[in-house]
Amino acid sequence: MAQSQQNTGMFGSMSEVKLNELRKMIVGLDTEDLQRLSIFVNDPDAFSQEISGLLPTSIKLMLEKGDISYSVLMPVVESALKDSVKQNPKVLADVLFPIMMPAIRKAVADDLSKMIESLNSTLENSFSPKRLGWRFKSMFSSSSYAEIVLSNAYIFRVKQVFLIHKQSGLLLGEVSDNRSSVTKNSDMVSSMLSAIKDFVQDSFDTKQQNELDTIKVGQFNIWIEQGPHAILAAIVEGNAPAEYRTILKETIEIIHLKQSYELEHFEGDIEVFKKSDAYLESCVISEQKEKKKKRPIIIMLLFAILVGGLVFLLYNSFDSKLRINKLENALRIESGIIITNNDNNNGKIVFEGLRDPLASNPIKFLAIYDVDTSEVVFSFKPYISLEDELILKRAYFVLEPPTSVILSVNNHLLFAEGEADKKWVDMALTNYVKIIGVNSFDITSLLVINNNKTVKKHVNSKKLSIESYYFVFNYNKVKLDSKQEIKFKNFITEVNRLLDFDFSQDSIPVIVVIGHTSYKGNAVANKTVAFERAQQFISLMAEAAIPIEVLVPKTDYIEDTNDEFPVRSVSFKIVYSKPEDL
Repeated sequence: MAQSQQNTGMFGSMSEVKLNELRKMIVGLDTEDLQRLSIFVNDPDAFSQEISGLLPTSIKLMLEKGDISYSVLMPVVESALKDSVKQNPKVLADVLFPIMMPAIRKAVADDLSKMIESLNSTLENSFSPKRLGWRFKSMFSSSSYAEIVLSNAYIFRVKQVFLIHKQSGLLLGEVSDNRSSVTKNSDMVSSMLSAIKDFVQDSFDTKQQNELDTIKVGQFNIWIEQGPHAILAAIVEGNAPAEYRTILKETIEIIHLKQSYELEHFEGDIEVFKKSDAYLESCVISEQKEKKKKRPIIIMLLFAILVGGLVFLLYNSFDSKLRINKLENALRIESGIIITNNDNNNGKIVFEGLRDPLASNPIKFLAIYDVDTSEVVFSFKPYISLEDELILKRAYFVLEPPTSVILSVNNHLLFAEGEADKKWVDMALTNYVKIIGVNSFDITSLLVINNNKTVKKHVNSKKLSIESYYFVFNYNKVKLDSKQEIKFKNFITEVNRLLDFDFSQDSIPVIVVIGHTSYKGNAVANKTVAFERAQQFISLMAEAAIPIEVLVPKTDYIEDTNDEFPVRSVSFKIVYSKPEDL
């Protein structure tokens, strides 16, 4: 007890200053610090206000250390934004207005650009007397058709621009085109516009996003663009283009961005908005018809000459190619000429191939198709053509027949018609073998003159005898094609010559018509078909006036007789018989 009283007396005798110093030395806090700490403990609002400045730094440090992640903070931020939008969406809209509007406008501008391109295409294809005149004007002027259309549609001038405080309706700034002033009292205009805006919104129950944007006053149009805290109004004379609306939007956005604080805390001082006059002046624009530019006659003339020269060269190239193609087609169908290749060499077309010496000279085709030697060159190697036309030329060249003899060639068989002396006939029968492409020579239609007497003369030749003829048919059908008809005609002529007899002779020739077949398949049936084929051919011969009494059908297996005739063919054999045997 005595000790306690002693201690109390000791502290009681110490001054408050000394006690505070002793407390600070022991605890580290003085009296003010303890009182401040007591307030934080007992008053949560004071504590929250104190640490509010520390939270951003603390959160940043925690993110850097990895103690907390963005995924943890995101739900909190999203929840706060949702609550803010639900309570008052206008606050967030005002904050985002200077940032989001340019991005939205850019997206809309892209869509409008596509729409305008489509509209321009439609305009280009549309027709009216006025637009037809504009098209003619564009042809003889330095302006394009689209530029002329715009010059006739968008003639305007912005007279004045006002910046008005949205809440109070006071005029914050005003600029004009320095040539004339439409309004006498700008403050009155500002109040009027605010009153009209409020009247329209209140009277017609329009939604906030459907605010007034245009007012028609006589010959003037008032274009209005509204922001969260200010209104931009432009007095326009004439028809301004839609792009001018974008200029107004950009201006009101940049004013809100640069002077957002002044707009939100406006108390009547308009001097602070003088620095926005530069933005307002950018809205004072006009568009006039451009003065006609002097036409660059020399440049246009040179351009016309260049285009004309180019067109001339293209036409010449096309025409030359067309003429050369026609020449090539004519050479390809010409007998005795074979084109194997054509190349362009130093600006000339070189035709390479083969040419029979008796074929037509290709040079003569140049004049026909109007082709010059400077355009084409021929490089043909000689060869012997086996075409009937060239064989005939070769026959005339070798045999040199008189004018009374006509030669013809069919399927490598040479025919002579008309009349000739025996001397030429003997020479022709000797020399025809020298004609390349001729296998045999038929003079049965030729009248031979001997000692000024006309006699029917046939020079016998193994190749031209009846027994050298044969006809091949498909299966059991006996039908002559075009080549066989010519051959059959010559065959009948040969038969008539052979049958130049009378029945008073000791023996007469009999023609055995043989139908050839083989053992393959059904041998008996094959023989029956071959016999019918021989009978059918006899019917053809009878129709050609050959006496049926001297025609005898027969069949042979080619395996037995080793005949040189193919299967399904008809050949002939001559036998002599007495008339009474027939």
